Amino acid sequence: MQKKILWGLAWALFSIPAFSAFAQTILTANEAVDAALKNSPAVKASGLVVRQNEQLVRSARNIPNPDITLDSPTGNFYTLGVQQSFRFPTVYTQQAKLQRQQVVLAQKEKTVTENDLKFSVRTAYLAIQFTEIYLRQLQSQDSVYAQISQAAKRNFEAGTIDKLALIFAETQSADLRNQVAVASQELTIRKSQLALLMSKGQETGFAVLPLTGLPRPDLQPEAISQNPLIETAKQQEIINRKVLDVEKANALPGFMVGYYNQGTQETNLGLRWRAGVSIPLWAGQYKSRIAAAQTGQEVARQRTEAQTNALSVDLQASQGDAVKFKNSLNFYETVALQQANDIITTARRFFESGQTDYINFLRTTNDAYGIRLRYLETLRNYHQSILTINYLTGTL
Repeated sequence: MQKKILWGLAWALFSIPAFSAFAQTILTANEAVDAALKNSPAVKASGLVVRQNEQLVRSARNIPNPDITLDSPTGNFYTLGVQQSFRFPTVYTQQAKLQRQQVVLAQKEKTVTENDLKFSVRTAYLAIQFTEIYLRQLQSQDSVYAQISQAAKRNFEAGTIDKLALIFAETQSADLRNQVAVASQELTIRKSQLALLMSKGQETGFAVLPLTGLPRPDLQPEAISQNPLIETAKQQEIINRKVLDVEKANALPGFMVGYYNQGTQETNLGLRWRAGVSIPLWAGQYKSRIAAAQTGQEVARQRTEAQTNALSVDLQASQGDAVKFKNSLNFYETVALQQANDIITTARRFFESGQTDYINFLRTTNDAYGIRLRYLETLRNYHQSILTINYLTGTL
């Protein structure tokens, strides 16, 4: 009986059952991202903000409404008059340039929203991949421990083992069943989260691709300049420069033309026109607005630098994590996993020959399973660090 159990143990340890995807649609990470980008209310809102700013471009050259009057210049009759004022042409030019840069800013903010969503979707997808492979590992261990528990119960009833060995075997089996239940629930939760990100409600009837391959990280520090947040901050600098140009243009004179008849009805038509210039006499208010715009420009520059520094710190930490986890994976794949296999083989031989009991056998194999599970966690952490690097460099 013990040999049959141990052969089952060896099979479970050295082979992970393939995930059954029958009656399920295989969803790739790129397909999940595309669905999320297509259905996301946040992305749609960002697109509407872009359209809104594009619609405001024409209004940047806004001209004041004309003044239409009805006057009685001599007290004997009424005459119509009209007056139209204009800003200096440079004002309209600078306002249009500013609004076009607002459109660019809205586009870059949309890119920030998309980058955040891509990171969330790919992180959720990775969580499902990890949870599935983690669950399969636990299920294989649970299958073996259930057989061990049943065998221990029969041996206890036969009087060949003591109560402590029976309790220990049953406890280990029960603990594995609980871990499998927790991991199964975790998988359902992760799939629901991904479905919500794709705006597909609580749909969980899909399968994901297995977690395979080791993507290589981008370890170039200057790659941070491609981050959408940095590009948005730089665009804000451009906008503040355009605001300064607008404020300087506002200090230029304005113009006015109009038609009035302030004489008799017989007054010559040419004498009914008027023209004027708006003189920026109160220079103090213009200087203060120009100074404020210059300060705003410096604020934007400092914020760009602060954003760059913060993201550079995050990138450096993620790159360090990638190297750390890659080295750890190399250790597991070249040393630890083989040692875990050796532990299982040796424990089986000792158990078959009667040199070890149930308690020592379960403790030993549990340690071997622990090595395999820690390997999977390290594999997940490595993939997560690569995702974070790609997010920070804007290459998701």
